[in-house]
Amino acid sequence: MPELSRDDARDKREAIIESARTLFAEQGYEETTIAEIARAAGVAVGTVYLYFQNKRQILIEVSITINTAIAPLMQSPELLNVPIRQIPRLLIEETFRTCRRYIGVMSLYQVNVPSPEEVSRLQLAKEEVNQALEALLRQMVEHGQLPPFDTVMYARMINGLVESVLQRCFAVEHGEHEDLYREGLIELIERLFFGPPIQGEAGQVTRSENDTR
Repeated sequence: MPELSRDDARDKREAIIESARTLFAEQGYEETTIAEIARAAGVAVGTVYLYFQNKRQILIEVSITINTAIAPLMQSPELLNVPIRQIPRLLIEETFRTCRRYIGVMSLYQVNVPSPEEVSRLQLAKEEVNQALEALLRQMVEHGQLPPFDTVMYARMINGLVESVLQRCFAVEHGEHEDLYREGLIELIERLFFGPPIQGEAGQVTRSENDTR
């Protein structure tokens, strides 16, 4: 039997993951069998086991694909040519569009009771998003678009916030209030970087007013 080229192997593996994602979304994880995944991917059952030990391992990879789909959004060199105040909306809207495509499996995004190995795989995928966001923020600082700040910590906190909002929006509420979550998240991130601060808005007590009392 001829050995598969690296590209052929990658294509088969990706076909298995994509077929599993579709089937998990359509009929549920528990109801989906390895044989069904193989048939949908156009490969033999034995081929599936060449890449994955069991269905649980495929589930982990399906969860990871959500992160790997989001990270490239922040790696486009064209972003530095976009007016900086448009970037939060551009990235958040595209992230929501990406997750909407995965809405059927968003409940699988946080896998229940993962093993230490699974935790490590999921953390590596999240770190890919952290690094992509940190690199974008750092480039903005280097180009003088933003003042210096701790880009590593901000990237982690923003990614954690976005991840929580996406999980709530798509996994818990199944996208029912997507517009509210998307616009609220955009507004919060825009305020973080560009203001105005909530404290200084009309009807709020400003620091100077408070100091005179």
